[in-house]
Amino acid sequence: MRKFYFGLILFIISFNHGFGNVAWIEQKFNYALLSSKKDTTSIDTTKQPLKPFQKKEAVKSPGKAMLSSGVLPGLGQAYMGNWMRALLFVAIDGAAIGTWYYNNNLAEEKKKDYSNYANEHWDFGRWVHDYYKWYEYKEDDDEWNAIREVFVNRTDTLSGCDDSPYCYIDIWDHSHKVEFTWDGNTVSSSDELVFKPIFMELCGNQYLGMETCKDSLAVIQNRINDSGVYVIKNHHFYEGIQKYDMYFAGWEDNDEAELVIKPNKDKNATSANQKTYRKLWGDYNTVKTLAVNGGNFMLINRVVSMVDALLLAKKWNNKHDVK
Repeated sequence: MRKFYFGLILFIISFNHGFGNVAWIEQKFNYALLSSKKDTTSIDTTKQPLKPFQKKEAVKSPGKAMLSSGVLPGLGQAYMGNWMRALLFVAIDGAAIGTWYYNNNLAEEKKKDYSNYANEHWDFGRWVHDYYKWYEYKEDDDEWNAIREVFVNRTDTLSGCDDSPYCYIDIWDHSHKVEFTWDGNTVSSSDELVFKPIFMELCGNQYLGMETCKDSLAVIQNRINDSGVYVIKNHHFYEGIQKYDMYFAGWEDNDEAELVIKPNKDKNATSANQKTYRKLWGDYNTVKTLAVNGGNFMLINRVVSMVDALLLAKKWNNKHDVK
């Protein structure tokens, strides 16, 4: 997309240069035509020639030309009487506005698609209940351990986590988080001092360090409803549940987890629901990027039009010897 912008800017500059040459040729032609019609009668050169009268309107204000194009691309060129350039900048601005408007509206529809799917297939209560599902290391189950490895810490040498079977990362030890309301306050899952007691209460556990939930998912759901828990599902939340493994336990088909190894050797857990959601998110992200690019090109076109109008006015004044 950047190459497209760069190429279009070069086209505008080349067009302006070429159009300027055409105007120069036209002026030379008009001058030659007028010269051919001049009276060849001798003129008395002893008299001082009169200085040609210069109208005040003959001065073209570079500032006015530039600011006009700042209001509407092409307006400064119209002020200079260069209608071809004016139409070019107006057409480009119209295309940019149309791109932004269409794709921005389409992105809102795509946003509804992915948010509705996430609300249906990802659940906060299930995330709490199932987060430690793969906590146990099983000696004779390579498939299970491969999924478990996604949720472990392999780098903490001080805690001895850099040796197999590695340390399972606690739900509150992630840099990413889930924000929700609790007792009228907004709390974060990454705040260990606050979230740890909440996790124990939701799970019905007997002590803070208990990894798995004692009570069933249905009981946890009832506690969430009774406590009036409201998950804050902003842009970062919707982006995170398709991107980071810490959110994976919230998907309703996490029992069907499968391992994905990326080209950079990173390992991720995924499922059919998460794959579908990633596609919906990708569709939204593509359309939203087009909308943003349309808005960016509106700005680029405006800046180029302002600079072009400024240079046109300066060139005109220099040519006509006016200030």
